[in-house]
Amino acid sequence: MSVPEKIRVLLEERLDRRVYDTWCPTLELNEAGKNIWHIPAPNPFYRDWLERELRRPLEEAFQQVFGVIPTLVFKVADSSTPIPLPDPPKSSPVVESPKTAPTPSPFSATLREEEQQTALNPKYTFDSYVVGPSNRFAHAATLAVSENLGNLYNPLFIHGGVGLGKTHLLQALCHAVLERNPYTRIFYLSCENFVNDYIAAIRGGGLNSFRSRYRNADLLVVDDVHFLVGKEASQEEFFHTFNSLHISQKQIVLSSDQPSTDIPTLKDHLLSRFASGLEARIDAPTFETRLSILGDCAKRQGRDLPGEILTYIASTIQNNVRELEAAVTRVVGLSALSRRPLTLELAQEALRDSVSPRVSTVTLGRVQETVARYYGLKVSDFRTRTWRKSTSLPRQICIYLCRKFTSHSLAEIGEAFAGKDHSTMIYSIKKVEKLLEKELIVRTDVERLSRELQS
Repeated sequence: MSVPEKIRVLLEERLDRRVYDTWCPTLELNEAGKNIWHIPAPNPFYRDWLERELRRPLEEAFQQVFGVIPTLVFKVADSSTPIPLPDPPKSSPVVESPKTAPTPSPFSATLREEEQQTALNPKYTFDSYVVGPSNRFAHAATLAVSENLGNLYNPLFIHGGVGLGKTHLLQALCHAVLERNPYTRIFYLSCENFVNDYIAAIRGGGLNSFRSRYRNADLLVVDDVHFLVGKEASQEEFFHTFNSLHISQKQIVLSSDQPSTDIPTLKDHLLSRFASGLEARIDAPTFETRLSILGDCAKRQGRDLPGEILTYIASTIQNNVRELEAAVTRVVGLSALSRRPLTLELAQEALRDSVSPRVSTVTLGRVQETVARYYGLKVSDFRTRTWRKSTSLPRQICIYLCRKFTSHSLAEIGEAFAGKDHSTMIYSIKKVEKLLEKELIVRTDVERLSRELQS
């Protein structure tokens, strides 16, 4: 029996039958080197799905056969070698009763039987969520809700920018609830899916069935609720669904990329419902949190990245957790495919084309002039080699803002501050990030200076 056949046998034992029959018969495993295997896919969608949902089962299967976890590379196949598409399964955005025989979703291969109709990623759990100052409150609130549905923080409204971990928290909540009680009726879906489902119910004459399904949920989790903007009929339907669940003490959890009060054109009575519970904000991760995220991501891929690589990535990517994780995958992947050691030069090469440079019209000189004027100092106070204690904090804030608002590297910023080295720049940035968490006056100063630089 060939290696691919052995792996498929193990996958067949581990995966749900419907999922295996849908996705695995056409799965190709191509050996590309010592302990390196390529898994081709017909297009980016299938590649992303295979990597997200089958990586863990494949790694476990390979470890059982060979005693070692391989390097798996999921890639879109060359157009000259077409890969047959699996028959697309009918996915559903909700968790129906586990007694119902569900159709396999392309997002549920590694989940338990009762979770088959969710769009949950098995990696998105509380255990894998890196907690830091920027997300600690949101994490604590979500964890508390998972332990006491309908009685604490109802609704729970989580907001923050793109790629900061909102979806991870929502899915961790669903996993935790199902772990406690697998018979919990959970509806986890994007707001877009809710709107589309509502439109389909109107067109198909199934509005009563639609209302019965959603209003009998134990937990309703809606991602990107700002999608309701401009959709008055959907807002009204969501309002009545919300009321029905809330009166029944069923839990509602929502997420958005902005606070509820900042969502434009949302009906007042819906906004008042959103504001009646608890709002928790997720901010961009601090430098230390970014380092922890990178370290955890590397461990999940079976690699231990040198500190200089972690520092480089954490300094380069500051506002998106998803991009941090993708950067680790690219660095590790290049190292494995090129059979080169993990070095800073390799990391810079791997991220050269994928990390977009920050485009900004703000210059280092303008930042220094703005900060100096705000604190009543001279620009020369920042450019002298002898730094005084009285100018220490303004200087560190200036370095922090230079990093935030310009496209210059840390080395180039250091040159503008009397030729100070890379480590001094990192220390100053980390110092300000810590103060922003604890000191209101520092946070106020930085926000005012940021608004002036953006104007």
